[in-house]
Amino acid sequence: YWQHDKYGRVKKYGFVGANNSTEEEAAAPVVRRDWTPVTRNSTMVTTNKDGLIVVGYILPIYSCYKLREQKKNYGLTDPETDREFQDAAVMLKASIHRNSARVPGKSQFDYEMVALIHRTVENCAGGANRTRLLEKIGYRVEVVREPVHARNIKNDYLRNNAPKSIDARIGMREMIRLYAFKMIDYRITVLMEPTTWLMRPPDGIYDAFLNGDVETNPWAINHPKHIVRDTFYPNGTVLTQHTLPKKVEIMFSRDYSALSHKSWTTGLSLAFVLIKPSVKLYRKLLNVYQSINYDPIHGWDSKGYAHYSGSMQTKGLLTYYYSELQPNAKLELHRCVYNNLADIPFVADKSGSRDNCRDVKEHKTLPDGSPMPCTDCRLQMYDEIVVVNFAICRSPWTCPYMKTVKVPLLRPTIELCRRFHEDWFALRQQVEQQQTNTTTSANGKFHPEIFHGYCQPGLVGGGAYVTMNRIN
Repeated sequence: YWQHDKYGRVKKYGFVGANNSTEEEAAAPVVRRDWTPVTRNSTMVTTNKDGLIVVGYILPIYSCYKLREQKKNYGLTDPETDREFQDAAVMLKASIHRNSARVPGKSQFDYEMVALIHRTVENCAGGANRTRLLEKIGYRVEVVREPVHARNIKNDYLRNNAPKSIDARIGMREMIRLYAFKMIDYRITVLMEPTTWLMRPPDGIYDAFLNGDVETNPWAINHPKHIVRDTFYPNGTVLTQHTLPKKVEIMFSRDYSALSHKSWTTGLSLAFVLIKPSVKLYRKLLNVYQSINYDPIHGWDSKGYAHYSGSMQTKGLLTYYYSELQPNAKLELHRCVYNNLADIPFVADKSGSRDNCRDVKEHKTLPDGSPMPCTDCRLQMYDEIVVVNFAICRSPWTCPYMKTVKVPLLRPTIELCRRFHEDWFALRQQVEQQQTNTTTSANGKFHPEIFHGYCQPGLVGGGAYVTMNRIN
């Protein structure tokens, strides 16, 4: 069924068909033929009642909670209970809200939270209905299925291996992220993760994204170091964008977190991706994915894009597409500003050498014979960090506490992670003070200077998280 929000925008509950053939097509209730996002009339959501552009922040949900014994494989990042899932969704929205036009003087952009939930994971092990939970928090919810099925992939190797490349239990569901390219009722969509944390308004990159010539944009002129102009290709070459593109379809940073001394190939990070939605572009990406030649050794079109986490699904597709097919339609953002992980800046080899920077473009020797210093995101000016990724620091709802160590190498990571966590819990305290229906007792004794009373002592390597009350 359908109803309108306070801005007169259509809010949809239900499902629609995939055959929205034009970008000007008006939204209307239709009989469900497929599980894909609804396309609403673009004039309803593009701007709010004050004429400000509405950014669609997209949270893809394609798996159920990981059991504790599976944490060895999955890491300590994703929520593992309904209550943690609720808190993660509340706090992601809160971080975006405080950096939006809804806070006077903060931003020139409004926002809408959008959850893409795969139809098989609305409920997990008899838990809460996640569609209803997210709607109560204020998300627009789209229940979808994967946009591409393995049986439609022409390449034998990709067809047989892509569904199990991340996790056989997830299959192709991860690719629901591609629907962010199809949601043309927003001028900008931004792919996020539960572990993404917005620290400051990204107005500069939004303005540059929308207003054509990036080279002459005030943001690009005033923050040249926030843009990465050099791209490393798997064949070993480095190409430089001497002139920034006039038309940008996507902005992203690189993911260097999973590199090893055996493999320096990496893809873009899916924690914060700016997209200019287009049905034509969405279809183009699906066509490339279904028809590409994928080599077992050398990956996409035998170009060397392979053998990193996610290389056969969304991450691999977008990395290949915007490196090889449309290199002039992308803008790479500096990872220390727009995807700060507080990670150690090099990958140690068996000898313990610290010369192997995560960014392979820095594998150089200076004129004096010394190795080029690695870019260390832990030393980034704190008031310049726009986006935090908790994948290394671990998610706040795990109450992670890393003891100060004597090893100088780890100390900057520990200190920056503590600062990230303290900011998260400080905002949680503000949220609870404003929303009485989520107020809990903040009297936890586990490092209250960091966790603000929301963690109790109890677990090895961390505290016991005190969840918000259930939102009814």
